[in-house]
Amino acid sequence: MASTLNERTRFWSAWGRFLHFNFSGIDTKLSTLSQPERIDVLVLFAQHVRSGGVSPGKREVRAQTVQVSLRAVAAKFEMDGQSNPVVTAQGKYHQKIGQLIEGYRRNDPAPKYKLAVPLTVPEYMYNYGKTGNAKHKAIGDMALIAFYYLLRVGEYTREGNKCTRTQQFRVQDITLWKNNTILDKTLPLSTLLNQCTAATMNIDNQKNGKRNQSVHHEAKQGNTCPVKALIRRLHHISSNTSSKHTIISTYFTQHKAGKVLRATDINSAIKAAVIQLNLRQYGFHPDQISSHSLRAGGAMALHLNHQSSATIRLMGRWSSDTFLDYIHSQIAAFSTGLSTAMSTNILFNNIGFQKMNNPIVTNAN
Repeated sequence: MASTLNERTRFWSAWGRFLHFNFSGIDTKLSTLSQPERIDVLVLFAQHVRSGGVSPGKREVRAQTVQVSLRAVAAKFEMDGQSNPVVTAQGKYHQKIGQLIEGYRRNDPAPKYKLAVPLTVPEYMYNYGKTGNAKHKAIGDMALIAFYYLLRVGEYTREGNKCTRTQQFRVQDITLWKNNTILDKTLPLSTLLNQCTAATMNIDNQKNGKRNQSVHHEAKQGNTCPVKALIRRLHHISSNTSSKHTIISTYFTQHKAGKVLRATDINSAIKAAVIQLNLRQYGFHPDQISSHSLRAGGAMALHLNHQSSATIRLMGRWSSDTFLDYIHSQIAAFSTGLSTAMSTNILFNNIGFQKMNNPIVTNAN
C-alpha cells in the first residue's frame, strides 16, 4: 500500500477522529502527554486501524496498512516541526509499537502472489484486440508492452482522478530509435514500423519513489513486437491529439475525447485470455491472474531464458530480488533435472570438525 498524499491525509483525519471520540481534550500533537503516554495512545490507534476502524469495509487490515497509518501520523508531526513519536532516535519502532507490528505481521495470512503468465497470453490479447475497436486494440498493444517492458499496471492505466505517486508513461516519455538516431514519432506509421529498431521508455516517478528510470528494447520480427506495439499506440494518439502529455494507453473513439485504460480493463482481458487458451489444465486459474501477471510473466520469461537476477531487477526497476517471491516456486521448469543432479554421489570432507586430542591417521603411509 503506497503512502500517497491522499492516504496520508486520510489517516491523519482518522487520527483526529480517533482522539476526539476516545481521548476528548487531547490535541492531535499529544502535546500534554509524556513520551510513554504518547506511545500508549499510538498503540491504541494502531489497534483501532487493525480492527478495521479506518477501513471502508470495517474489516481487519494487514500489518502493512497499520504501518502506513502510523507513518502518516508521524509524517504530519515532522512536517510541523515536531519529533517523530513513532520511532526512536535510531529510527526503530519504540518497543511497544514494534512488538505490536511484529505480532500483526506473524498473524497475517501468507501473501497470495498473482501468477506469472506465459507469452501466449499477451499474444492472444493482441490478436484478439487487433480486429476490434479502439479500446480492444489499446488493450492488446498494452498487454505486449507491459509484458516485455515489465510495467506495473499503475504505470500505464489510471483510475479516475485518483492521485498517486506514480507518473504514468506519456507520449513524451517514449523515444524511438533507428540504430543510434532518434526518430520523429510523428512520421507515418509504415515508416516507423519499417525503420524503428528500438524503443526506450523513461518513467519520471514510480511507486517506489525512484526517479528517471529507463527501460529499453530492440525490435523483433512479427507484429507481437513490443516496439511495434508502442509505435501503434503513438500513432493512434498522434492521429487524435498533439498533446505530448497523453498517457500511452489512451484510446480515442469517433467524435469523443480520449479515455485512459483502467486496471479493471486489463484484468478482465487477461482473465478472458487465460480461459480461452484453456490454461487451467496447466494450473492457471483466473482467480490467480490479474494485470500484475503480465509484469510477473515478463520477469518469468527472462528468468527461464537464463537472464541474471541483476538484469531482471534492472528491467523491472526492482531495488531487490523481490520479484523472485512470485516466480521462483510457480512452475516445474525451475526444478527440471534437480533430482538427477542431487542423486550424483560426491564424497566431501567436513572441514568444520571440532579439534580432537588424538589424530585418526597416525601413519602417512
